[in-house]
Amino acid sequence: MEGELRVVVRDPAGRAVAARVELASRNPQFRTEAQADSMGRARLPRLPQGVYRLRVTHDGFEEFVDTIEIRSAVPQKKEATLKIGAIATLITVQPAAPLLDRSQPGLVMQSGREQLEETLGTTLGRGMIDVITTMPGWLLEANAVLHPRGSEYDTQYVIDGMPLYDNRSIGSAPAFENNEFEAVNIMTAGIPPEYGRRLGGVISLDTRRISRLGHASEAGFQAGSYGTYFGSLTHQYRADRTAVSLGVHGGHTGRYLDPPSLENFTNKASAGGFNARLEHDHSDRDRLTFYLRSNRTGFLVPNDLTQQTAGQRQDRSSEETAGQVHYQHTFSPRALGSVRGMVRDLTAKLWSNTLSTPVYVDQNRGFREGAVIGSFTVESEHHTLKFGGDLRINDIRESFRFAEPDKLPEFNLDFSGRQRSTEAAAFIQDQIRIGNFAVTAGLRLDRYSFLVKDTALSPRLALSYYVPGAGLLLRASYDRIFQPPPTENLLLSSSAASLDLDDVEGALAVPASRANFFEVGLRKPIGNRLRLDVNHYWRAFRNYIDDDVFLNTGLSFPITFDTARIQGTEVRLEMPRWRGISSFASYSNMLGKATSPVTGGLFIQGREAVELRDVVERFPITQDQRNTLAAQVRIEPHRRLWFMTGIRYGSGLPVELEGDEEDEEEDDEHAEPIPQAILDRVNFERGRVRPNFSLDFGVGLRLWERDARSVSAQFDVRNATDRLNVINFTGLFSGTALAPGRQITFQIKTRF
Repeated sequence: MEGELRVVVRDPAGRAVAARVELASRNPQFRTEAQADSMGRARLPRLPQGVYRLRVTHDGFEEFVDTIEIRSAVPQKKEATLKIGAIATLITVQPAAPLLDRSQPGLVMQSGREQLEETLGTTLGRGMIDVITTMPGWLLEANAVLHPRGSEYDTQYVIDGMPLYDNRSIGSAPAFENNEFEAVNIMTAGIPPEYGRRLGGVISLDTRRISRLGHASEAGFQAGSYGTYFGSLTHQYRADRTAVSLGVHGGHTGRYLDPPSLENFTNKASAGGFNARLEHDHSDRDRLTFYLRSNRTGFLVPNDLTQQTAGQRQDRSSEETAGQVHYQHTFSPRALGSVRGMVRDLTAKLWSNTLSTPVYVDQNRGFREGAVIGSFTVESEHHTLKFGGDLRINDIRESFRFAEPDKLPEFNLDFSGRQRSTEAAAFIQDQIRIGNFAVTAGLRLDRYSFLVKDTALSPRLALSYYVPGAGLLLRASYDRIFQPPPTENLLLSSSAASLDLDDVEGALAVPASRANFFEVGLRKPIGNRLRLDVNHYWRAFRNYIDDDVFLNTGLSFPITFDTARIQGTEVRLEMPRWRGISSFASYSNMLGKATSPVTGGLFIQGREAVELRDVVERFPITQDQRNTLAAQVRIEPHRRLWFMTGIRYGSGLPVELEGDEEDEEEDDEHAEPIPQAILDRVNFERGRVRPNFSLDFGVGLRLWERDARSVSAQFDVRNATDRLNVINFTGLFSGTALAPGRQITFQIKTRF
């Protein structure tokens, strides 16, 4: 939830001063500024919650410095009285923005505009994901699928306060590109009750802010390895009460998904889209915002050697158009009401030629969604009380066919379905701040009605205590989770039991998942330069959601296992900025085990996997990577020049290879020989892919700069050693997928 600060600047006689107002924080990493008007008024809207340093300056006056806390969407007012400056030579030591928010029970990890803009160049759709995976607890699997703390299908995106619950991997929906957003905020524990349904991890994206009056434009272009190029253009305009933003982007790459072969066959993609945002203040109490985005991605499914030889071509596409409206009214200096609405349509398609092997596949699925969210916030000295609810209706459509190519036009499976889902929720929460204690407590009620009907009551509690003598913030939280089944291919997965198909095994209705999340942790500044975060968590699931991947098409079908237990420890050491140096290191250790039998979903030609319906067996979850590390150092020796180096390491995912000998012999007759280079990257004795490692470099240069206008260039190298990293190896629930080799990218950006 974003807040707002309204500053009134006066001189000692009470006259208005058109001063410069600056707001900065290192928790989150954020900076914005505004120029007070002739009445001495300045507004700084859309501020992330946190603690800030306010600085007001004007020639002839001493600077005004204060600490500001943003706790909710209720606008805060601050009067700044400037003292007449003495005629003297002064050496001014600026106080650093706070590193620690002492009254924030839930941990929120943030990356701001600078980090988004300087992300190393990569292929289409992966820039935002690369930023998220620098945070501890976030694992990247094949095809840029995010897994927060071992969860599948459990990532919630929030765009300017509006949640999205569908699968946002680059194979399922158009990607979010960095040029559209101001900041990314991430939560994995201590999640307030206003958030529901997908709570493995919450990724909140704030669209670009417009800080200065008048017109401003930005343009960027990137070109690099694998025939990748990407361009974007954004124009913004701000008047006293109105702000408008328009943006377009587009690009192409020769490596979109993570291929099953070293040759990277048929892996091209093109993407494009636009976004628009209009914000208008009708008065000091009323604000209305419209936001529209439309994007499309078209790409090919990468072939293995056998499919390439046969002449297979499989095309996929995803299209999305979404419109949001937000109205907020300030009832009093302590009370605010908010209503958000959204209409969205998403379509995902797959089609094949008749040379496809081993099967011909055709799919057309999607949904049309309508959502409305209402909330009311009341803030006092020690409390921030918020309550509200939402209603979400989805018209879901699915069409899926597959056949053996030599038997066309006869289909093994020809399914078509359409049905409406309804989800409703209500919540109440309060953040309490008393001395060094802070508590966020609340309750959420969910009602889900689709193929199954379910109701859940979810209590949430987060506590923190600041130890003054040690400068230490201790935290603990409990989150009760209710997760409805994922919508992707859900109609087929839940309905196939009644279709009487030879190739469909183990079909059961997919139930809702429930879980209990626990976390304890600490946050501590070190020397007012570094910030240390340490967390340990436990997660216990009932009807744990996973997926069964259909061959190497990238299509997945939701399944649920009886239970799962996941626990881990995360550490992040961060230096936001000190004397031109900024750095971070994130480490995660995780252990995840699931227990059969399968309680929902289906297996198409599943063979060994279907046996999990009838046995109780404990095995590693598919995201059970024990050790994950990301680190980066950025050095700015001159205000126009910076260097960056970073590493990423993963200890490797598990491989489920077991099967009976007859099936293995039958598969071997038609199997593609696996190159030795790939086999060397798998530890068959341990049943795991061997560790992956990437060494990255970047250098940036501001070629020209004048006032707010500039031209900058950036040169990047990812995986500089060109190491072969295997993400997944073919098994029961996944196919082989290879990470990119060395990538060289050049970027140029301009502001005018």
